[in-house]
This record gives sequence, C-alpha cells and structure tokens, in this order.
Amino acid sequence: MMKKFLATFVLFAFCAAGAVAEVEWDPEIYPDSQIFPSLIIGTAAVKPENEVFAMWEGNHIGDRQGVVGASVEGVSSGSTVELEVRENDIMNASHIKGTAENNDALTIYPKISWKYDRLAKVKQTVPIDVTMELKVDGKSLGDKTVTATLRTVNDCLFGVMEPGEEENYSDYSWLFAAYVNENHPWVDRTLKEALDTKIVSSFDDYQSGDPQQVLRQVFAIWNVMQRKGLRYSNVVTTAAESESVHSQHVRLFDESVKAAQANCVDGSVLLAAVLRKIGLDPHLVSVPGHMFLAFSLDDETMVGLETTMMGDADLPAVDGKRLRSFLKFDPEQRKNDESWATFEAALDTGTQALVEASDKFGEDPDYQLIDLQAARNLGILPVSSAVTD
Repeated sequence: MMKKFLATFVLFAFCAAGAVAEVEWDPEIYPDSQIFPSLIIGTAAVKPENEVFAMWEGNHIGDRQGVVGASVEGVSSGSTVELEVRENDIMNASHIKGTAENNDALTIYPKISWKYDRLAKVKQTVPIDVTMELKVDGKSLGDKTVTATLRTVNDCLFGVMEPGEEENYSDYSWLFAAYVNENHPWVDRTLKEALDTKIVSSFDDYQSGDPQQVLRQVFAIWNVMQRKGLRYSNVVTTAAESESVHSQHVRLFDESVKAAQANCVDGSVLLAAVLRKIGLDPHLVSVPGHMFLAFSLDDETMVGLETTMMGDADLPAVDGKRLRSFLKFDPEQRKNDESWATFEAALDTGTQALVEASDKFGEDPDYQLIDLQAARNLGILPVSSAVTD
C-alpha cells in the first residue's frame, strides 16, 4: 500500500514538474520598456477606480494599471502564480500572488513600492536593470532581468501607440497637468508682484461676474511675468525616442524661472499654475506640435492665450486712452501699454487657435483640451512638488 502511495506521489510530482516546465514567461515594463518618473510621481495618489492608465485586460493578476510585471503562458486554470520584483535604485522589492482564472496567457503586475525621492532627482536618461522571479504553484522558474530606459523627470509621456494595434492609441496628455505646480513658492511671489503693479487691487477669481475683471487679473500676472524677462526657447527634444511612445521635455518650475526661458509647454504650465492659485479655471490646449493656454471668463466663455508671445517686444502699443479706460490705469501706469499690446495679441492668436481646434477635441487624439481641475480631481499630483535640491 505504501509503495502504491509513493508511486502515485512520484507520478503527481512528475506531472506537476512537467506542467511547470511548459510555462514560459517574460518580464515587461510599460510602455515599451521605459520608466517615466513624472508618470509614477504624478499618479501616485490616483485611486484604483480612476482609470488613467491603459488597463490590463483578460486573465490578469494584480494591478490592472501596473507598469512593471510579467506576461506568462502555459499556466493552468487554478494555478497559483507569484511574482517578486527585486529592489533596485528606484523601487523597493514588491510582491504579488494570485490564482489563474483560466488557461489563457496571463499578465501579473504587482503594486510597485517606488522610491519617489530617487525618481524625482533623475535628470539624465539612463539604462536600469529590473530583475524579477516567477513562481508557479510554489515552484520557482528562476530570475529574469529586463534592461529598461529610465527617462528623466522632465520627460512627459503624452501618448502610446499600443504594439501591433495602429488604431489603439492611449492618450496620456493629462500628464502635462503634473507639471502645473500651483503650490510652488514662485507662484506666491509672482502674485505679490502683480498686486504691487496696482493693475488690480485684489484677486477675486469670478466673484465680480465681470469677464473684463477676469482679464485684468490675468493681465496683471502676464505683465509681471513679462517684466521678469521670460523668453521663448524651443527646447522639446528628449534623449530617448520611440515610434510608439510619444513624449516631450518639460522644464520644471525652478528651471524655467532660473533660465528665464520657456517653450510653449513650459510657459503654459507656469501661467496655468498662477491662474489656478487665484481660483481661475485654466486649461492646457495641445495641438500637433504646439501647446497654449485657455481659461474661462465665465460659465459660458473660454478664451485662448498664446504664451509664447510673452517675450515679444516689437509689437506696436495699442491706443493708450482705450487701454487706460479699459484697465482703469492712472497716468503712472501708462508704461504698461506695450505690455497690454502683447497680451491682446496673445489673446487674439490663442482664441483663434482655440476656435479652430474646438471641433477636433474628443475626435482626434492630436487635439486635447486638458482640464486641470479634472486632473486634480483624479489625483494627478504636481511633479515638481516632489523635487528637492
């Protein structure tokens, strides 16, 4: 009887070992073996029910919005599958264990414990090895390592063309909202300087019910930023390029302020942060090859603002009498006439572009109206809040 039991046990063990031997697996990092610090930091507080990532579908174990995990084939329904991701410079060891729902190929992605302070300091694109171990029904299938590209904290992912599916484009343009940092000390300093101009006596968001008062508030901020010498600089290229992963270099607040330079995205996120701080409703407008700002004047009207024109100094001044009447300037503030000219031109240019793009929002992924309040409601955090010198 004992011999029969032993023979049965050996046969079972042999079959189990054979089943495990048929399992094939590969480590995966989304998207396209690239790790974006801004994506990790910006979405750290997003709740699982808020679907901001492309979701893993089908036979899946773990985080359906995970970015580090493995694909597994040959696992039988009911098998226990475990994945251990080893610690490295940017992540702590992370583990997930679950049961295969069926015989289909499965994906397994743990909730990664990231080292956010390390991610926030990544200023150079570098390779990084990510090692993980897979176990099926308690038996280890060994370690495997994938070399990923660790992008800089300045690299903003805004779209992914999913492999082999040309029509399946995942939009990540909302990540630009992570570069809008309304809590940065520079914002408060800018607001104080704007009040010192006497263009407005206070920032009262939409309380006046007067669209012109909203414009005065925005102009007061524009005027100060213009006097700070902020100039347009078209720095957009990233060190790592990919046909399927679309990204752009975005300066953090301190970098734009210290360099007094901003590309279309940098300038838009700077101004958007200040407008959010005073209770206005700014949006980022993304069109092919460009970004500008939009903001609401009231519940029904939104205008565009071409932030790259902030550094323009050659535009002719508008009629001073009309300007002072509109903004209630006293004679000492006539020096602002030229600043108003650039603001007015930027409003005209931005609003025209907004109107031209309006019918493409929601239809063409190359055209996005990024609602910053909606992004905050989802839990998108400012990236630069985590950056320390």
